[in-house]
Amino acid sequence: MAGMSRRSHALLAAVAAVVILVADQASKAWARQALSPGHEVTVIGGWVWFKLETNTGATLGLLSGYNSLFIVVTLVIVLAVGVLVVQTKTVGSLGIAALGAIAGGALSNLVDRVRLARVTDFIEVHLWPTDFNLADAAIRIGVVLFVLALLLELRRKPTRSQVSR
Repeated sequence: MAGMSRRSHALLAAVAAVVILVADQASKAWARQALSPGHEVTVIGGWVWFKLETNTGATLGLLSGYNSLFIVVTLVIVLAVGVLVVQTKTVGSLGIAALGAIAGGALSNLVDRVRLARVTDFIEVHLWPTDFNLADAAIRIGVVLFVLALLLELRRKPTRSQVSR
């Protein structure tokens, strides 16, 4: 990570966030225009469907109706991710891009919450417990990639016993 400056971190994370935000907002606009509420469109028979839904809560509809709470929580999360991007020196480009994906997904769902008072979901996958959108996928994948980047960095760092030899 020695080669990446704070400015490079911020730029990489911002690009990832903007790509996710734009792709998610475009896909949700398409879904709201093209899909009828409650009507499923098969994408991959038996595995993936598009079905327009909205959500005022969190995953699995938890805390439905608490849109204002989620607006505040999202702002705190995005701020925390921003601090991590600027302060971290150990997760490499993968970790920084993952943080950008998390921020972009959170910001895109925030746009829905502020603009529509609910989040648009339209992707339904066999055996997945809830409908979701590209922002939700980016957040989940971003978290997994960030943890992977942390684990990879731990493997690269020498332990004290290796250093003292």
